[in-house]
Amino acid sequence: MEKEKRQTENGSMATSFEQVQELGKQMEKRREETELEDVGREQDPEQFDNE
Repeated sequence: MEKEKRQTENGSMATSFEQVQELGKQMEKRREETELEDVGREQDPEQFDNE
């Protein structure tokens, strides 16, 4: 059985436990700011709502 990957809409929620597990794996691989600096990259800027 082949795993089907569908393009998800930005901001959509996980619809299955498999998607939740995959998102968890992605979060574990996420690099800290100092690790990014070591390889010459910059962290995405934080975004704030100005209310």
